[in-house]
Parts: sequence; C-alpha cells; structure tokens
Amino acid sequence: MDGLLDFVGEVYEASYNPGHWNRVMTLLCEKIMNARSGAIFIEDHQGGTRSMIGYHGLPKAVVASYRFGMGKYDYTFQAQRDEPVGQARQIIDSREVKDAHPYYFRLILKPNDIGFISGMNIYHDKEWHVGIGLHRSFNADPFSDEDIAKLRLLYPHFKRAIRIHREFHRLRTRQQTLHSAMSRFMLGLIILEPDGTVAYRNPVADALLTHHNALALAGTGIKAYYADENTRLACLIQKQAKADPREINTRNTAIGLHHPDRDNALTVMLATLNEGSTPDGGEPTNGSVALYISDSDSPLNIPAETLRALYEMTQAESNVAIALTNGLSPGQIAENNGTSVDTVRSQLKAIYSKMGVSKQQDVIRTLLSGAMQVL
Repeated sequence: MDGLLDFVGEVYEASYNPGHWNRVMTLLCEKIMNARSGAIFIEDHQGGTRSMIGYHGLPKAVVASYRFGMGKYDYTFQAQRDEPVGQARQIIDSREVKDAHPYYFRLILKPNDIGFISGMNIYHDKEWHVGIGLHRSFNADPFSDEDIAKLRLLYPHFKRAIRIHREFHRLRTRQQTLHSAMSRFMLGLIILEPDGTVAYRNPVADALLTHHNALALAGTGIKAYYADENTRLACLIQKQAKADPREINTRNTAIGLHHPDRDNALTVMLATLNEGSTPDGGEPTNGSVALYISDSDSPLNIPAETLRALYEMTQAESNVAIALTNGLSPGQIAENNGTSVDTVRSQLKAIYSKMGVSKQQDVIRTLLSGAMQVL
C-alpha cells in the first residue's frame, strides 16, 4: 500500500509536468504491475488526434504508428474500446487468441513477445477515449486478480490527473497562440493588470518605448515623462479598469504623451479587456487594460517574421521590404547590408513575385495600407 501511495504522488506530478508521464509508466510496469511494456493512449474525438502521453518498453515505431492511426486496426484496441470505464481486466491471453485471430497472433503478439495484455479505460465518451494498456511476455504469468485490483485502485487518480493534464495543455496552447498573435501586432501593445502591473508587452511596444521616452517602464508599471500627463494617464487606466463593459462609450479613450526631445506625441489608446460579467449575473469585476501605442515619427515596425509567415519571404527579403517601406533606396539598402545593388534588385524581384506586385511603390503601398495591422 505504501508503494501505491508513493506512486499516486508520481501520477499527480505528471498532471502538470507532461514529461513525467513516461516515468509514471515505467514505475507502473516495473514496480506495480510487473509488466514488460505499457502505455497511456489518448484518442481525441474532437481534435481528431491520437497520441501516447506516456509509455514504457515500446519501440518508437509502435508509438509512431499509433499516432498515425494504425492503432484502430489493432484487435487489442478494438477489444478495450468495449470495456466499461474504470473496470480493469486482462483483455488478451495469447493462448486463447491464437486460433480466433491467427493473423493478429502471428503479426503482432508473437514477434513482440506479448503473451498477455491487461487494460483499463479511464475515459470513453464523445470527447475522448483514454486508456491504459499493459503487456507481459509469453514466459510470464498471466495478470492475477491481485494485479487487476491494484490497477482498479489507481483508476480515480489517473482520471483526475489526466483531466488536469488536459486542462493545462489547453491553457498552454491558448497562451502560445495568443503570444504568437500579439507578437505580430503592428501597434505597440501593453497589457496592464487591474493594479497597474505590466502583464505583457509585445516587441513593437518595446521598440517604441526605447525610441520615444514619453512613456517608460517604472518598477512593475508604466510612467509618463511629464507629471501632469502621468496623472492623467493613471486616472484613465483606473477608469478603464473599472469600466462597465455594458457601457460601450466608456470602454476606450486616448491620450497623447510628450517628451522634450520629440516633436510629435506618442499616441496611447486605452481599452478595457473586461468583456464579461460575474458568473452569477452581478456587477462586472474590474478588468485588465490594454494600451495600444503608436508613434508617427517611428519607422514602420513590421516584425520580419510576419513577412516571412505571410509571404514566405526569406530573412534577407523581409529586411529589404521593411527598409524599402521606411524610405531607403536600393542603393542605401545595399550599403547598409554590405551587399551589391544587384543583389538588392534580385531580392526585390523575389519580393514582387511573392507579394504579387510589380514595382517598389506597390510594396510600400501594400505594407502601409493597414492590411497588416493585425495578423
């Protein structure tokens, strides 16, 4: 029992540390179930994907073939699909399968020395099918009732841990997607928590703060250069943090911030990110605030990766397109890049082809038209 309790701790560690599932399966096979190999498989019906989140003792080819959908042709997979959730048992005894399914025996079980297979479904519904499969060799004893009882005891812990694993995966995927999208945003973007703490800055915002000192980072927050503008900015941030999302007219506003070294103001538009209300239908809670920043004097801030992703440009081609849009001639671009004018002209031809245009003015017009403001 002490061994099982220690193992349960390993299961819950894997719930938030996906790389730990292989260790869980190794411990389950070697320390708990005396199995030569095994895996946790997930068939996501909504996403249309299959995977093994943890496995032990399986050839990489077997793992890869399952991910490509070959598992559905496996008799074991079909047999386990019909098992009740949480009811572990020995599913395959090769001595019984040999005559009933000779091809399966000859092509799968015998070459891989699989004499016995036990399994347990953890989830099986419209959302997904999650199960555990464990294997013993021909020379080993069948799984005993005591072995099966151990696996059943572990069912509620695997159920909770895998659900937590799935939710963490969804959060990670959502954050990665959001970060990628905001990194390509053509305006500077700063997101503030309700208490004024900076929660996020995209690369364009960092560039603008470097070149225009009307706004700067101060501790965990932000600060305008002039005291009176800083006071106004702080009031606007507080107003937006407390804005009622149902009153559309209060949800965004703007301010110009100045610095003695710059002729034009840094334009900052503020908007509340609180778009919903409390779950019980009461008053909306305070929300985070987004600051959208632009500087009319700054060069066009197009991340090179945006052009590469949108038009399949090379790094050099995207740099030439950005330099061209910022007013440099082919000669100046060649000098800055340490290349010949002929090289730049060759790169321009490739840019024209990939953007579907025929001259430099079309490149500039396309990139300045606003079509790339949000990607």
